[in-house]
Amino acid sequence: MKNIITFTFASLLLTTAACAQSPVFTSLSSTGGTIFAGVKLESKGNEPETYLIKVSSAEMTSDKIALPSDISHREVVALFPAEKNLLVVMSQKTVEQGDKPQFHSFDTSKKEWKKLAEADCVSFAKLKVEKEAVTFVCVETNAKGDEVENMKKVSLKGVTLTQPGEITLPLAKIEKDAVKAELLGDSFEWKELKVGVDKKEKVFRP
Repeated sequence: MKNIITFTFASLLLTTAACAQSPVFTSLSSTGGTIFAGVKLESKGNEPETYLIKVSSAEMTSDKIALPSDISHREVVALFPAEKNLLVVMSQKTVEQGDKPQFHSFDTSKKEWKKLAEADCVSFAKLKVEKEAVTFVCVETNAKGDEVENMKKVSLKGVTLTQPGEITLPLAKIEKDAVKAELLGDSFEWKELKVGVDKKEKVFRP
């Protein structure tokens, strides 16, 4: 009986180890002195656990930011710095067909979250970031079965973004003023974040 119990316990440990995966980075953004990165932790048969990592380039320290419960299982696919200490988080369920991307603002001073909008676009890679909106280059299938690109704009309800321009996702490398940040590893499996300021450099793990 003791051998059976030992074998069963060992099998359970192996199964648990096989199901659990190391957390990986999914997205990257910078406000200059502060770097934000999305993280997901997947386990077989479960929805991913997601959160943010905040890195101070001055002190070279990191903090974890929990997401609100309604988006804590959604992948963070893009991050947009905004005025008034806000960070806009775009999240999406990326398994199977995916779902409509959602936008939430996070007040980095008050630690408060607010849902801003939802986009009617499941498949995309290119975005045009404007001051108070984000336009998707949305890939859809027409009546003939051909893939076509449609532009769909989403208003962020008065939130003013500070880094307008066109971007292609995923964003894995950025430079802002004297700060450089880069996700390291295989695409979509980034397990390290390298931050450099002048001659200082440090690697962070999620």
